[in-house]
Amino acid sequence: MIDPSIRLRRAVLLGDVVLVQRIIQTHPKLLRNPDFEDKANTSLHLAATHGHVKIATLLIAAGHEKNDISWNAEHETPLMLAAKQGHVEVGTLLIKAFPRCVLFVNKNGLDALALSCQNQASTPLVSTLLSLTDFPASPQSRDMQGNTPLHHASASGSLKALRILLAAGANPLAKNNHDWTPLAFSATVAGEVYFRNLVAEFERKKVEGAKAGEERERQRAAGLRMIESEHDPEQIGIAVSEDEVVPDDGLRIHRSPETRRRPTTPAFSSLGRHEWGSPT
Repeated sequence: MIDPSIRLRRAVLLGDVVLVQRIIQTHPKLLRNPDFEDKANTSLHLAATHGHVKIATLLIAAGHEKNDISWNAEHETPLMLAAKQGHVEVGTLLIKAFPRCVLFVNKNGLDALALSCQNQASTPLVSTLLSLTDFPASPQSRDMQGNTPLHHASASGSLKALRILLAAGANPLAKNNHDWTPLAFSATVAGEVYFRNLVAEFERKKVEGAKAGEERERQRAAGLRMIESEHDPEQIGIAVSEDEVVPDDGLRIHRSPETRRRPTTPAFSSLGRHEWGSPT
């Protein structure tokens, strides 16, 4: 009779959801079932490597990662293997289920973002990893060789990943431990030309954005000066004399020199006007 652990492993590799479910129900302790002859890969590692979404969903629901994230002998998580093999659907499932594992690194210092950049099929995972709210991947991360995600994307010829990383703030001039920039890792001449144009485009947009920001700041400062001038008459050349009468509605009444010389009579004071030539 075949050992249940071997049967479970074979069922996962074949993508047999019904058989996997039956075995883990009968032998719940075999849920993780690490294979010590294969880097201690667990059931979820195998499902992620082969892109079996339904089996991965079943294993997660059964509590495969209930206590901790699975690691194999290379310190690789199931998410890393999914990213390495280009299985976007499984990778997205694992990111949503266990976002904290996004920042984990393997023995070579590679995280899920770097591994996604190494495979063009995993490019959709790049934007997902960078846009997380709680545990976003860093476009500035480095592996043991000092390579950034841009280095890996350039080496693999993943042009879309290059654009996504630059938009996220990756440094195109970053050097690894051997003093190589991402541009030097370009897989093809066409890729190198595209990368150069891409960097030039982002630098141009950065300069234009800075100029637009300065212009907005100047306009804002000018607007403040105009508001201050409206509240301070002396700033716009208006001399306020003691003869000005300011009613409650805020409108100033300027008296002419002739009006100032007119005598004030009881009639003028009470009626607010004076009929010249009439008896006083």
